[in-house]
Amino acid sequence: MGSWILAVLFVGFGLAFVRVQEGRRLLGLIKASIATGTLCYLLGWAQVHFAFPSQACPDFFDRRPIVHFDRYEDGAFPLHATCYWDNGEQKELVSGWVNPLLFTCMAVFTGCLVTLAVLAYRRYRKGHTR
Repeated sequence: MGSWILAVLFVGFGLAFVRVQEGRRLLGLIKASIATGTLCYLLGWAQVHFAFPSQACPDFFDRRPIVHFDRYEDGAFPLHATCYWDNGEQKELVSGWVNPLLFTCMAVFTGCLVTLAVLAYRRYRKGHTR
């Protein structure tokens, strides 16, 4: 699952929520970041939840000396599922683009909320109620 094709598809799906109309761009970006971030998190969570160490982290009997599976670590935020072997090798089971895209969506969402708050404050100070 290391392909960037899914990341591009997720971003394309999220951009379908962005409107070009004046005054609705921030709301569209909020919707896009929520949709893209949710899809990205669900895919990463599925990669963590359905990563079975017995199948994804086998022992290497073809090497000399034999390399045995040591431990498995996983977490929900940031998303990670890592296999460790006794010779120091490690393998990440979550795609490399999941966490950067997830944090980018969170940054866009936060930036849009701050911008909306600043705009609302400016309208309030000017006396506009709408």
